[in-house]
Amino acid sequence: MRLFKNKSGGHEEVPSNVREPAVAGTFYPGDARKLGAMVDKHLASAPALPDLPGSPCAMICPHAGYAYSGPTAAANYKLLRPGQYARVVVLAPSHYALLQGASVGAFTAFRTPLGDVPVDTKATDALRVCKLVSDRSEPQAREHSLEVQLPFLQKTLGRFSLVPLVVGDATPQDRDTLAETLLPLWDERTLVVASSDFCHYGPSFDFEPFGRTDREHIAQLDREGIDRILALDADGFESYMARSRNTICGQAPIGVLLRLAKLRKSPPQPVLVAYALSGDIEQDYEHSVSYAAIAFCETGAPSPQAAMQTGLFSADEKRALLEIARRAIEQAVVKRARRPDVNTRCLAPRLMQPGAAFVTLTKDGELRGCIGTIEPDEPLALCVANNAVSAATGDPRFFPVGADELPRIHIEINVLSPAYRVRGIEEFVLGKHGVILEKHGRRALFLPEVMVEQRWTPEETLAHLCLKAGLPRDAWRSGCTLYCFGTEAFGEREM
Repeated sequence: MRLFKNKSGGHEEVPSNVREPAVAGTFYPGDARKLGAMVDKHLASAPALPDLPGSPCAMICPHAGYAYSGPTAAANYKLLRPGQYARVVVLAPSHYALLQGASVGAFTAFRTPLGDVPVDTKATDALRVCKLVSDRSEPQAREHSLEVQLPFLQKTLGRFSLVPLVVGDATPQDRDTLAETLLPLWDERTLVVASSDFCHYGPSFDFEPFGRTDREHIAQLDREGIDRILALDADGFESYMARSRNTICGQAPIGVLLRLAKLRKSPPQPVLVAYALSGDIEQDYEHSVSYAAIAFCETGAPSPQAAMQTGLFSADEKRALLEIARRAIEQAVVKRARRPDVNTRCLAPRLMQPGAAFVTLTKDGELRGCIGTIEPDEPLALCVANNAVSAATGDPRFFPVGADELPRIHIEINVLSPAYRVRGIEEFVLGKHGVILEKHGRRALFLPEVMVEQRWTPEETLAHLCLKAGLPRDAWRSGCTLYCFGTEAFGEREM
């Protein structure tokens, strides 16, 4: 039994497995003919197709009233063609219901003025196996962020089945789990849509970090988050949200999509297709909502970050990174420079892509410093320079490197591939994988060669990781999260 509005404005219980439209007549026309004409108009008016690297396999689309967000959404949906996808997974935020985890509901179809969209009940049954996914229907009964995507999908794809997933409160670990649960559904005939508006600015939203503002301030705030999305940086996006407190309502669906994208064998490449503000229509940026259309394009190849880690660095690129590290250390130790000065104008493009790396210093075969970063938060060349300086002057285990030591210092660089979550000890290979352990807010990492040099078993490796993280040595046996990553290692001796 479900609650629906009746014609008199009250509510009545109606036995139905069909989810009736909740915002037809408000967010978009309730009449099928007028709705079809409005969607067609938005699609026809959308800008010419951008030069995409491949077909879109996922999207981030806005969900406001069509008069405001319709043109931005249409820029994404114009990229689709009839019959291109047989199934669509819509990840929507929960605006009206308190929800822990996520819900696929118990509906068998979603109704719009353009007709019914069947729910892929086999897929929703598979998702319910995950303890975070419930069959509660009330989070979906009024949720406009899911509903407004459907008419655009009906007009562009034609017939398709729906996997409706409303995402509520979810920790980063929960989003990892949801992504892992969704991954088997994301095949070549399935499109994933994350529903989200961006900055909600003004007193109506209790968000006025700039006071009286203009379009440039809001767009810059959004752009920082969009850049994290374009880099497929889920952790960076969440850090940005915590720092900026931007009112992006689809933070949870976006977080799940970013994690899902990184789990694919060939991660898609996100492209910003369109961006607009409701203030562009009203000319009032003090009461404005932002909209972004982002297409995740299938490239058939690893993402730039992943491609960097497949042993494809040329000898010249390796030499360039080692020279950057050496010069950065000399500037810090000899000239006392506060920040390394890196000439980026002549570097290969790959070295200016976001990357993560560790820089290890040895003297006469003994460790003299090792510092690195896990997340690709800056261009690889700058990451190497900054970590080289930190290894020489900021490793708390050692005194800073002296100028007289420089001739005897050997530099080795490990460029990290994106880390991915593993279920247990049996999924990493000693000497091949680096390992990250997290528990109770603590984290520790070993590079692949550490386990080989120490001749540790997998169990001993995890025990030492726990000790390094300040945890009991057997803390890895329950409640911890493990990640693996690959590296490409090279040093000055090989060059």
